[in-house]
Amino acid sequence: MKKTIRTLITAALIAGSVSVFADKLPKKEYVKVPAGRSITMQPSINHLGHAYGTVAIDFVIDKNGNVISATADRRHTTVRDRVFIHKVEEAVMAMKFNKDRHARNEERGSLAYSFR
Repeated sequence: MKKTIRTLITAALIAGSVSVFADKLPKKEYVKVPAGRSITMQPSINHLGHAYGTVAIDFVIDKNGNVISATADRRHTTVRDRVFIHKVEEAVMAMKFNKDRHARNEERGSLAYSFR
């Protein structure tokens, strides 16, 4: 069941990034969301600028599905442009997840984008 949910989320995220210039757009490397959660709104990251490499973000969401923190994972991030990384962090902060009244007050997840 978890694999099916993860596959559906990944497919939805990829479908939202399709463009004529697909080879220039960031590619989702991985998405790890807490069990029972799904992304309900994801802002576009196609307009953030140009960078080459990977930006990995660790995030925390609350019961209402709001991202309350998003921080670049320095071990897995290869992009060195701090301004660009900050823009990706802000985009992740704007993401929304489904509400879960049975969830813990804070739940952690992570994702990574590959920019070419």
